[in-house]
Amino acid sequence: MINIDKNKLISVEDFCNEMGRLIFYFDQTINTIKSDSKALVVYLTLIKKIISNADAANKLIFEGHIKESKIILRSAVESVILITYLSQFPEKIEDYLDEAQILKIKNNFIIYKNMRDGEPIDVNGTTISKEELSAENEKCFNSIQEQAKQKILKGIGIKEYKINNSNFEKFDKYFTNFRPQFIKYEKMFKELDDIGFKLEDDFIFGLRDIVYGFYNDSSQIAHGCFLDWSEPTHFTQKEAEYMFHFFIKVTLFLKVLLKGSVNFENDHTPQFVREMRKSNDKLEIIIYGQLLQH
Repeated sequence: MINIDKNKLISVEDFCNEMGRLIFYFDQTINTIKSDSKALVVYLTLIKKIISNADAANKLIFEGHIKESKIILRSAVESVILITYLSQFPEKIEDYLDEAQILKIKNNFIIYKNMRDGEPIDVNGTTISKEELSAENEKCFNSIQEQAKQKILKGIGIKEYKINNSNFEKFDKYFTNFRPQFIKYEKMFKELDDIGFKLEDDFIFGLRDIVYGFYNDSSQIAHGCFLDWSEPTHFTQKEAEYMFHFFIKVTLFLKVLLKGSVNFENDHTPQFVREMRKSNDKLEIIIYGQLLQH
């Protein structure tokens, strides 16, 4: 039984160096996987986003911004939920991709809507007129997938994507009422529950174990809970465990979840796994002062 002192101070430099190595080698593992289907492209892109979030959180911890690191991890948790959902409902991948593109068009329209007639605005450091923004809107629309285009045109009730005074209200109504479905996490949980989703019986971490252990805490911080932000932050064993457990749980969860869809094994895997185990062991010593029983 390990005597755990949650308030024990941990070396930020030692922790972040090893955490960085652990993230790096998992990233290398993902980089060697071939994306030979649309589903794999989606899964691996979202996994890379999780890795990027973890890497950013690790850098924030190193700079002393521990609360900000948890906000970043909230984004990673959302991606875990999304990967889980899409892996169980692969027929909805096309809808997810369509929605992502429609959101991009919606955001462009909102900028256009918020511009006062004839007055240029600053967009990403560039001054642009309403006419130029309208043309950019149409250009962006023409770059998305045909299926997403047709959903937008049908939703607005037009045959050609051109914004003018006579159809502006139709555009406005459609984009105002458009609500992304793939950020409705409770809805996704319910659908997963309805099909009786669970991981293998011998896997000790469930999806809710990962989500509710991190998401609620990080949400309070993201929403500016005064008590979270007013307390001094020290890098203690509790904070080190938070980041360490997040990454270990998530990577293990994804491997088990996607093993029927993603082949994590290749010629380079053994080397990467060895390096990850080394960093895992070093992190346990840094956090607990000794190795845990495996």
